[in-house]
Amino acid sequence: MDASVVARLLEQTARAIYESRGPRAIHAGQWAVLRYLARASKQERTIGGVATYLGVTHAPASRAVASLARKNYVTVKADTEDRRVRRIELTPAGRALLAHDPVHRLTAAIEGMSDSKQKDLAATLEVLHSCLVKAG
Repeated sequence: MDASVVARLLEQTARAIYESRGPRAIHAGQWAVLRYLARASKQERTIGGVATYLGVTHAPASRAVASLARKNYVTVKADTEDRRVRRIELTPAGRALLAHDPVHRLTAAIEGMSDSKQKDLAATLEVLHSCLVKAG
């Protein structure tokens, strides 16, 4: 099989995870921010922490957080000890939204695969991820 066909199929599969699209939808990067905030420690819940997790600069991380704040899924407040640092917290609406995380659909699809196919997929994705990270 042609590698470009496989690459396009992988991209289409990743896009299929997110059913909702459009200006009001939560986009993939914003979902990643919500997932990160749900599991990060209080010290890590900053724009810098989000940027590091996403592998982006502060500007796109800040835009993603600001968009989530406008939708009332997160709050952003100055740190009480260092006013330059902005602490980000999930709101109850943000926590509730995570119950409908589109990644749950992907998880269910993977769980429907045999153990050997799951292991093969995991190994393949690890190799792809490693190659992409090394390539920059």
